[in-house]
Amino acid sequence: MTLVVRGLHGGPCADLDLVLEPGLTVVTGEPECGTSSLLRLLAGDQPREAGSVSGGTVALLTTPPGDEWRDHDVAAHALEAPHLVGRELWTLSGGERQRVRLATLLAGTADVLLLDEPLGLLDERGRDHALAALAGDGRPVLIACKSDPVALEVADRVLTMADGRLT
Repeated sequence: MTLVVRGLHGGPCADLDLVLEPGLTVVTGEPECGTSSLLRLLAGDQPREAGSVSGGTVALLTTPPGDEWRDHDVAAHALEAPHLVGRELWTLSGGERQRVRLATLLAGTADVLLLDEPLGLLDERGRDHALAALAGDGRPVLIACKSDPVALEVADRVLTMADGRLT
C-alpha cells in the first residue's frame, strides 16, 4: 500500500506532494511548523482547501492519550508489554496508556498509520520497542517527531517541514 498526496493545501500546509511508501517516515521541524496539521489533513480530520489523498484507510494517533479503551491483550504483547494485559485504564500511567494506544493502532487494519509525537510519554525501553514495532510493521508509517534523535536514526526516510513545505 502507498499513500499518494497531490497538491495538498490547508492550514499552514501549501501545495504539498508526497508519496508515502511502506516503512517508517519521520517528519520534523521547528515548533508550530505544521507537522500536526499535515497529519490531520492526511487523515481527513482537518478541512483541505485543495489537493487529494489516496491510497487506503488511514489511522491517526494524537497525543496526549485519551480515555478510549479497546481489547488490547494481543496488541500489548506486540510491544513487549504483557504487564499491561487485563489492567484497568485508571491504573495505567501516561506512558503505559501510550504503549497500549500504540499497540492497539498496530493491531488495527488501517492501511496507513499517522502518529503525532507518539514517543514523548514513553521511557527509553518503551520508545525502543515502539520504534522497532512501527519500523517493522510493513505499512506506510508517518511520525511527526520534533526532538527524538533515535526516531531520526531508525527512520527509512526523514522529511523536514518549514514554511508549510516538505523537504
